[in-house]
Amino acid sequence: MEKTTVRALPVLALAAAFCLAAAVASEEAAPQAKPSGCEAAMKQAAAANKHLYIFFYSEDNEATQALRKPFEAVMAKMTDVAQWAALKRDAPEEKALVTRFDLQAVSVPLVLVLAPNGVVTTAGLAENMPEEKLRAGIAGPCQQKCLLALQEKKVAILCAYGKDVSSDDPTVKAVNEFKADPANAKRVEVLRIDPADPAEARFLKQLEVDPKRGLATIMLAPGRTLLAKFIGPVTKESLAAALKPACSG
Repeated sequence: MEKTTVRALPVLALAAAFCLAAAVASEEAAPQAKPSGCEAAMKQAAAANKHLYIFFYSEDNEATQALRKPFEAVMAKMTDVAQWAALKRDAPEEKALVTRFDLQAVSVPLVLVLAPNGVVTTAGLAENMPEEKLRAGIAGPCQQKCLLALQEKKVAILCAYGKDVSSDDPTVKAVNEFKADPANAKRVEVLRIDPADPAEARFLKQLEVDPKRGLATIMLAPGRTLLAKFIGPVTKESLAAALKPACSG
């Protein structure tokens, strides 16, 4: 059994910070009687099962337009999977949304990408977001669920097991038993991801999982920190040992 232990994942710490800010703010924000234009765009994109790309800016000047035009050009190529909206940071009607993502003092123009389930998949200054990085904001279904679990301050266990791995496999049983433990039931989310699913290929690459290497079990803590990665069989005891750093933190 090969194991890789605690380290930070290069999966956009800025986006992780926005996830945490959104999670805290959503608990504190008072409900609004009428959604703002950007909030309406979020609901529309979610209903269409598409990602929403939000272009945050402060002044609609030449510098902003120089960054917005190429952004819009990329969005025009991604209409099958994404919608977009522009948000002026100091617009009174968008104050709640700006506060939710803690954007009052960050540099802009900035692009923030939301998955259909509302989690932030990526974020960055518009000047640092070429087409390749913008497209990387599209998250597969399992990645979206994983990011949501982390935003909810849970530990996510990703089980990259092929379709030929049955529920009777010892590793699958070990993971299920670990999740069933009363101490883990509410703080751990178990997600199975198909290594051959093209929609999750980019996510698996970020996790440095080779689809051809068989069983891979990855444990992530809030903040997108890699607690452990097991290649091969896993036991309930090994999972418990890997979880200790997150519990102590």
